[in-house]
Amino acid sequence: MRLPHHLVRSATGVFHFRQKVPIPLQRAFGLRVVKRSLGTRSARLAQAQAYVVSARVAATFDEARRLISMNESVPDNPFDLPLDDPRNPLHIAPWKLERTPNGFTLATEGESDQEHAKAVEVLRVLLGAQAVPVSPSMVDAPIRPKGRVLRTTGGITVGEAARKYLLTLDSALLPDKTRSQKCAAVNGFATWKGLKSPLTDCTRTDVSEWVQSLRAAQLATPTLANKTSYLKAFFAWAQTAGHVPVGDNPAQGQVKYGVREKRLRRKLGFEAFNSEQLAVIYGPAFAKLRKDIQLGALLGLYTGARVSELGQLRLDDFVTEDGLPCIRISAEGLGQSLKTDASERTVPLHPRLIEWGVLRHVESLRKAGQTRLFPRTKVGSVNGHGNFLSAAFGRYIKTVGVEPRVGKVGFHSLRKTVVQTMQSAGVPSEYRAQFVGHELGDEHHAAYSRRYSMSELATQVQIALRYDFLLHDLK
Repeated sequence: MRLPHHLVRSATGVFHFRQKVPIPLQRAFGLRVVKRSLGTRSARLAQAQAYVVSARVAATFDEARRLISMNESVPDNPFDLPLDDPRNPLHIAPWKLERTPNGFTLATEGESDQEHAKAVEVLRVLLGAQAVPVSPSMVDAPIRPKGRVLRTTGGITVGEAARKYLLTLDSALLPDKTRSQKCAAVNGFATWKGLKSPLTDCTRTDVSEWVQSLRAAQLATPTLANKTSYLKAFFAWAQTAGHVPVGDNPAQGQVKYGVREKRLRRKLGFEAFNSEQLAVIYGPAFAKLRKDIQLGALLGLYTGARVSELGQLRLDDFVTEDGLPCIRISAEGLGQSLKTDASERTVPLHPRLIEWGVLRHVESLRKAGQTRLFPRTKVGSVNGHGNFLSAAFGRYIKTVGVEPRVGKVGFHSLRKTVVQTMQSAGVPSEYRAQFVGHELGDEHHAAYSRRYSMSELATQVQIALRYDFLLHDLK
């Protein structure tokens, strides 16, 4: 059986709950890792306990993030409390699990409402792992006295499975927009199928008909592909957790791009700007833009960074490496996230950006007590940290008459412009990929190549990214 997230087994066979504390919260809690023994060698019982504890720890982290975002202090570390204190998120009263011909029996020594609720939740997980529906009477069962055994048989419904799956989505690792999209897809299918329907009744035909209903609502193929990929992950989790038998994933291969549609997507996607368009965009009208929009547009042109990566930059992300001023793009700060692992990188600042006063602007923000490069950015924005910048840039290029030739233009066109400019200048693909945060998906690059130093990267890239017709000064 594959172990769920946050569950590890020691050399003695005893299972432990282990979860890394997000970097922005480590100082508040005084911990880097939350860990405790679950006191059992039973994989099923440990699995159930890990799900319950993981949800409670995640709720504690979310509350700490909320307090920090409101500039409030985090209360005393709850993980420092004794493990027998119910206020400790890791507290679990002793449980005794036994298998019976009809399922499981679970006894708890706790007498409180909370301990009873935890035991019910564990039974739900255990019974779901056996692919039998949970008895409705168990959910509303009265409080049992100490030492009594809770008994039930049954399985898991689509609605209950969706709820459990969505609890596994770590908010510290997923952008808010991605998390909300996954929730919408899974909950959408669960509602369509029927929340009380047995999960084991879901078939490929069900998913196909759900997709057809979405097509009838005029959803585009890329949106359908995203939704079915999220639903595929849901069913994969359900199989791994034992809620349904391992086998065919009903969401697999439900939406495919034809050759013609793939060709059209490439043709009608974001276009790179040509030199004439760039001269108009960064011409006299550029000086009339608000300074933060100017700064974002210039960083996009000289770094090729995604608008979300720029929008979430903190002043601490301006660093020095190899003696060169650089920008660090990472997911380490509060509210920061990345699209892929390859997106984490350090980018040397182009000399033209320094001439235009980017570092002076950063220093003035520090003196003003700011911590973010774009103070107007809303932390946790569902549409992404760079939404304001993308929208403002899109409105601006329309006012100066920059129109697409075939596809579309916007802030993402700057990223494509940077890549194609480097390509035309003969910059090798390894340098291009590291600079813009792309993955070179082959064994040679993934396992054997090293990352270039900032001086090596700057030597290759900065000569290529010369836009001599840009004369605007940020001073």
